[in-house]
Amino acid sequence: MNKTKIFYVEDEQFLAKIVSESLQGRGYEVVVEADGGRALSTFTAVKPDICLLDVMMPNMDGFTLAEEIRDVDPDIPLFFLS
Repeated sequence: MNKTKIFYVEDEQFLAKIVSESLQGRGYEVVVEADGGRALSTFTAVKPDICLLDVMMPNMDGFTLAEEIRDVDPDIPLFFLS
């Protein structure tokens, strides 16, 4: 059975570790990216099922990233964390 793949974009390393470990403990596969500017290329490589996006990040904020992700995959669920 395939695990649901979550793409988590968070620049605060400690918070990213806590959240990703919690999700992994519940059976999800989690891919973390810390830089909004690199996130779109990681998104296209990973092909996740769900995206969790921080709002404030270096090089690109979460709302702008969401617009770019929507251009690639208009149906992917997006959740914002702040």
